[in-house]
Amino acid sequence: MNALAKTAHLTPTKLRLMMIALLGIGIFFGTIGVAYAQGAVSADDVDSKLNDFILVAAAALVFFMQAGFAFLGAGLIRSKNTVNYMTKSFLDFCIASLGFWAFGYALMMGGGAASGIIGLEGFFLLDFEDTDLVAWFFQMVFAGTAATIIAGAVAERTKINAYFAYSFIVGAVVYPIYGHWAWSDEGWLTQIGPGFADYAGSGVVHMIGGFLALAGAIVVGPRKGFREGADLKGHNMPYVVVGTFILFFGWFGFNINSDSLGLNAVNTLLAGAAGAVSAIYIAMIRTGKADIEMGANGALAGLVGITAGCAYVDPWAAVVIGLFAGVIMIAGVHIIKLVLKVDDPVSAITVHGICGAWGLLAVGIFASGNNGVEGFIAGDFEQIVPQIVGMLVAIAWGLGAGFILFKAIDLTIGMRASEEEEEQGLDVPEHGRSAYPEM
Repeated sequence: MNALAKTAHLTPTKLRLMMIALLGIGIFFGTIGVAYAQGAVSADDVDSKLNDFILVAAAALVFFMQAGFAFLGAGLIRSKNTVNYMTKSFLDFCIASLGFWAFGYALMMGGGAASGIIGLEGFFLLDFEDTDLVAWFFQMVFAGTAATIIAGAVAERTKINAYFAYSFIVGAVVYPIYGHWAWSDEGWLTQIGPGFADYAGSGVVHMIGGFLALAGAIVVGPRKGFREGADLKGHNMPYVVVGTFILFFGWFGFNINSDSLGLNAVNTLLAGAAGAVSAIYIAMIRTGKADIEMGANGALAGLVGITAGCAYVDPWAAVVIGLFAGVIMIAGVHIIKLVLKVDDPVSAITVHGICGAWGLLAVGIFASGNNGVEGFIAGDFEQIVPQIVGMLVAIAWGLGAGFILFKAIDLTIGMRASEEEEEQGLDVPEHGRSAYPEM
């Protein structure tokens, strides 16, 4: 059948749709031609818009990680506190967002007379361009992540209003100040030797969140029965696995921007996989059981460990970093629980704080020259110095600011729920509903 015969068999509706489609295609290509003829579109414009798109897409993935934290944490605690934990996971991000909008971004990325120590320009986003908003959105989701890390370590015994208070202050002040030191162009950590290197936040996000979590867990105290060895295990392993999958998926946004997409993605995947494998095999050797909780936390430990160096190390090094992160995670969990006797229901202190420290040190060891950073493996022994300084400062700032913050809240509105509420579970007393109501 020739083209004329085919056309004859088209209905009037199909003909109209075809004409509209052809007209749209013509307008599209005609617009491009006019834009190029007038010089309205340049290669730099396209590159800038592409970078903005990558940052927004990456930020959206990091935002989705909040769902992963919610499922993971809820699965690792008892069922009577599920609504409470989900509420905190949702609201801490919202509250930290407002704090970061009002004060945090200016303190973190602003200039001014005190630049290098603290930013003083850009409060409330009063003066901005579209590119500034993309940068704000990207940085904001990281601030929300730092606030969320704390939730698991203080779960099942913390008042909801106390939680809301510290979420705002972490997003507005605590996280941004260390972020200014490490990530702003004038930050003093970047001036040490070849410069502190923390590509996506093993120190800035995870260590700060992890050591704030340690301070919070110490101030609020352990759950009832923790010191007596009561069974305080989580209630929903499917939640844990689903949450870990979501976090692993979102981490590709965490560790990626336009610098080296392929390298960052591959290193992120390999380190997370290696962490999971090393942790679960250690659990099998110790107990004879393939403990999925250890496997999930091992994956997160590997992901935290590679976050600082994902753009700086070769893939083989990402595997090594992940393997060691799994080992460090299991050792750290036992030290936190049995030596320090700190109650951390979801192992946030170890996974984020201790493995974040390993991530910073790993840059000084394994950076191979990718994106201009070299460590021991490349024959540069200077990079380890700013990494150690940045690590020690993160510990001091996270713990110091954390103790001041949580003690102030404890002395004013109070940190801990009543003994009766803790015994009953926080879902009904603080929220008036249960995650699993009786039918």
